[in-house]
Amino acid sequence: MKEKFLKILNSNIFYTFIYAIFTLVIVLHHEIWADEAQVWQLVKNLSVVELFKHLVNEGHPAFFYLINMPFAKLENWGFSIFAMQFICWFASCMAVYLFLRFSPFNKWAKFAVVTSAGFLYFFPVIARSYSIIPLLVFAIAILYKKSDKHPLWYAFLIFITANTHVIMFGFCAILMLEFLYRNFIKDNFCFSSFKALAKNPKGMETKKQVQGDNKKQNTKIIALGIMLLGLIAVVLQLHGTTSSNAFIRLDISQFTQNTFKVVSQFFINCIDNRYPELHSIMCPLFSIPAILISVFTYLSLFILLFLKDKKLFSIAFFSILFQLLIYIIGYNHWIFVTRIFCAHVILIFCIWILLENENISQRCKKGFNILLTAFFLLTFLNGLRYSILDYRYNYSSAKETAEYIIKNIDSKNSVIISDNSPYVISVVYYLHDKNKIFLAQTDDYLKYVVWEEYLQHLLSQKNWRVYVDKFIGTKDKTIYAIIPFFNEKKLGVKNLESFELIYQSSPAIVNGEGFKIYKYIEK
Repeated sequence: MKEKFLKILNSNIFYTFIYAIFTLVIVLHHEIWADEAQVWQLVKNLSVVELFKHLVNEGHPAFFYLINMPFAKLENWGFSIFAMQFICWFASCMAVYLFLRFSPFNKWAKFAVVTSAGFLYFFPVIARSYSIIPLLVFAIAILYKKSDKHPLWYAFLIFITANTHVIMFGFCAILMLEFLYRNFIKDNFCFSSFKALAKNPKGMETKKQVQGDNKKQNTKIIALGIMLLGLIAVVLQLHGTTSSNAFIRLDISQFTQNTFKVVSQFFINCIDNRYPELHSIMCPLFSIPAILISVFTYLSLFILLFLKDKKLFSIAFFSILFQLLIYIIGYNHWIFVTRIFCAHVILIFCIWILLENENISQRCKKGFNILLTAFFLLTFLNGLRYSILDYRYNYSSAKETAEYIIKNIDSKNSVIISDNSPYVISVVYYLHDKNKIFLAQTDDYLKYVVWEEYLQHLLSQKNWRVYVDKFIGTKDKTIYAIIPFFNEKKLGVKNLESFELIYQSSPAIVNGEGFKIYKYIEK
């Protein structure tokens, strides 16, 4: 009985269960913020055809949206955005189980990865497409050396991974090229069967072998086609994003400055994700040495990978470089921890494949495990801090703001105006269509964010007055303005002329996602 209990205690299922319970508690306390609400609002309000037309503006491929769309369409039947949260949480739990069960790392490295900031908090709690990437990449790692036996499953996983987020496009493209080289070029696979038949045209065994090889060859050709189709699908979906989305522009004019910004955030944010908002490092006595050690261990992992397997080094290096270049020349506002950890997952993948090689010495394995353990343990406090903060406080103040609006503002005899849809969209979700928010720049009710040029022009004090004077002549309703704290930082909008402050939300973990509501008092 005691041995059975100890076996259960040491089982991967038990550790995954503990992980699942801890993260689920945080998920249940987590309040939706703007980026999460945007996904749900899109799939709730758009048809499949409309969604594919809109994705070029989002800059994201379709897979994550499609798996959430059925639940959003059934919102009136009791489904909520918790369905999306559950998908992300469950995917993270499954990724952890696969990692614990199948990866070749020692127990300390496994512990460090599972308790790192990405896996302890950001992947399971923040419901974004990034959350399902570890599960897909770890599944690919399991199938990597079995891709000869299961090429279609391998190809299917690469197809889905590419269509989960554009930052995985480079990784998937490299794996496709590696599959092409390994199966069709390196061993001259396409012609080996015909050569065997030419040498022994009357041999029955050879004919059977040729038939078997041809079947295997055709399966691999189909698999290669699936991978290629997945990459083409991403290109078709996102072609024109830089002209459709006002916040994503290919720009190399500030390449050096952006490179420094992206690379520094790449290492800093995993240790202290509050730094980009607060512009100061919390607990510098820990954080600064941790950042320096993080850089050292990261570079050491790459150097060791280069010395042991240049192919796997190339996969890791160019896949992660692709991601960094997207941020440097396209989108460098804030490199979230989930984005950074998608790069770390690729590095884990490459080291995983390397350590499964029987020719790797125990000394080398020990070196990788030590470096990996040190690198990910340094991020633990960041994940733990966010878990505690999210449990105790609001991640966003959208829910309490929406509850105030529903309780205190008559939806039939009022108009609520905003000028900042990327922040206010979280409030729109929590309103559940009981009240609506009117977007000043479009003169229409806000359902989801369209990332167009007008979003860069928030209303100043003067422009609020001009807009309301124009608006009040056409609506015989009480007018309210909802202002995110973000506007105060950017425009200094603390009080609106001719408006009375009637509500102010409590501060949120996301800096800028608190809200003020003003009532228009001048008639």
